[in-house]
Amino acid sequence: MTGEPQPLHAEDPSGADAAPDALERERDDYKDKALRAQADLANLRRRFDEERLSLTRNAANGLAARLLPIVDDLRRAVDSVPAEAAGWGDGVGLVLQNLEAAIRSAGVTPYEPAPGDAFDPRDQEAIAYQPSREQPDGAVLLCARPGYRTEDRVLRPAQVVVARAPEEGGGDAENDS
Repeated sequence: MTGEPQPLHAEDPSGADAAPDALERERDDYKDKALRAQADLANLRRRFDEERLSLTRNAANGLAARLLPIVDDLRRAVDSVPAEAAGWGDGVGLVLQNLEAAIRSAGVTPYEPAPGDAFDPRDQEAIAYQPSREQPDGAVLLCARPGYRTEDRVLRPAQVVVARAPEEGGGDAENDS
């Protein structure tokens, strides 16, 4: 019986059919490992891209944050130009516009809370509290300096004066104006 051919699909109780099942399991195992490796590589590339974008944004935000005091100084210079130096003031105004445009092109936008807006400590800095009958307690009375933000964070909070409810003792006579 050693030279006789065996049928291919005959059931063998000794476990000869186990070999194809083991090969299929091994194939599936390798296929699963290959898919996981591909997914890991795709995730690694995505993380590297996100990190590179984050580093680029942080560098741009850092530069913009260092330029904001210069924008403030130029704005004050333009606001205080005497009438006889109007030409000089126009030139400084153009420099200010160009600098603001460069900051906006980096994704940084200015914002100014309006009087009556609720005070929000996440993007506003209270520089003073003032009794007021015109605005409710905790509302913005005045924006002293604009804030700047990107799409995901505040670079510099807006400086605001916040309303406080007047005291009922009659000591507000000098503050009512």
